[in-house]
Amino acid sequence: MKIWTLRCLLIGIALLGVGFGPLQAGDTPRTDPNAMRYVIGLSPFLDKAVKDDVFRRIVGFVLEDMPLGSSLVIYDAYQLQTVTQLEVPKVQAFRSGKTRANQFKEPINKLKNFLAADHPRPEAAKMDFNQAVRFPQFMDFVGETLAHGDDNAPVSVIVLGSPLYLDHKEPGFSMMDGYFPSDGHLKVARDRSVFGLKDRADSLANIAVHWGYFGDPWVSAVHQEKINRFWSLYLKGQGARLATFCGDLPTVFDAVKPNALPLAATRSQRFEPDPAQTKLEMLRITRDVDVADWITRDIVHNAAQHPPSVTVGPMKIGIRWKGDIDLDLYATPSREAETLFFEHTRSPEGYYFKDHRSSPQREYEFIEFEAPVDVQQVDARVNFFKGEAPEGVAGEVRIEFDGRIYTGHFTVNADHGNEGRTGTRQVTYWARLDIPAILHLREQPAGGAQARRSEGR
Repeated sequence: MKIWTLRCLLIGIALLGVGFGPLQAGDTPRTDPNAMRYVIGLSPFLDKAVKDDVFRRIVGFVLEDMPLGSSLVIYDAYQLQTVTQLEVPKVQAFRSGKTRANQFKEPINKLKNFLAADHPRPEAAKMDFNQAVRFPQFMDFVGETLAHGDDNAPVSVIVLGSPLYLDHKEPGFSMMDGYFPSDGHLKVARDRSVFGLKDRADSLANIAVHWGYFGDPWVSAVHQEKINRFWSLYLKGQGARLATFCGDLPTVFDAVKPNALPLAATRSQRFEPDPAQTKLEMLRITRDVDVADWITRDIVHNAAQHPPSVTVGPMKIGIRWKGDIDLDLYATPSREAETLFFEHTRSPEGYYFKDHRSSPQREYEFIEFEAPVDVQQVDARVNFFKGEAPEGVAGEVRIEFDGRIYTGHFTVNADHGNEGRTGTRQVTYWARLDIPAILHLREQPAGGAQARRSEGR
């Protein structure tokens, strides 16, 4: 028997035999607040190191803190399956922890078995599903389930798992590696984004969410703030609120106790969507401040003047521009491969990155192919997405390849953006980058890359 399973079994036997905590038969009854409905969503992929504590916290809450007349349902918050459920009767005897331990043996055992099980994890390239929950789908599931309830009791939802969204079915929306969604996701329907909130204004009305995570999943403090803000807006847009968001289990469970003091207005409740963010894109924050140095520095010292020594290898392609306009980079490493751009930020070959600061002086974005690519097959294009430019658009392209940095320029001869539309009537909004020419493998056209006729993107 595994050590962890044995420990849980011993804890469970102790709980079921003598009760848990200070509440015992004969204790002076305390005044119970109004009945509550509690929902706990657990990641099936928790580390073994935290499972004991999770088990103790939940069982302690059931035996000590749930008011009479309250209910609890525990779900697998990734697979959206019921683990167990129970109701505390409005009976004086159930003020005793020992009585509850005896009566709730079956649901406690189901919880113990769920936590002890080794749940198979999804398989997806470059994704670690440690502590993963599918929060949007889980909250949809909770909202639909509660809508069929027979009472109007307040609802508290406890989520125990990673706040970084991961889904093997929707990898483009994943929050790993410092990614977070723009506010544009919140303004569309669910068929366009897993985070879409259009026509969902009251779908989670009057629900308080208490989110507990484990360890330090953040790339930086800024990343933590961005994720906190996004989930706060996500819940607020459906009539709910993010009441607790922290990596400390005692704080989470203290916040849902019946005698918990009302929370004052927090920063998360004061977040507001940015009306300027309308594009569906995944932005990125990086821990390494030098990761984009090759493109952010204003002057490239000793820029490469000769062709690379190889034509196959890892590559970074980046674009820079000035002005209050929005340009987008698209790149495909080969005909059979996936195209990386702001709506598809990861592929087996690499990833897409965009400066999230929206600097009015200089914006940049780049695509890095971490897997070797053939420079003759890479297809890279720039789209004038949004803004006004009466004299057209000009920018700089930089390529890091074979340990050197190559530079070139591009122009788009359009006076406004077309929001990424494609087709033969949209070619003036696109510029194709001649990668071999920029790498000096053939002569670069005068004036650099320009918008030219192309079928599709």
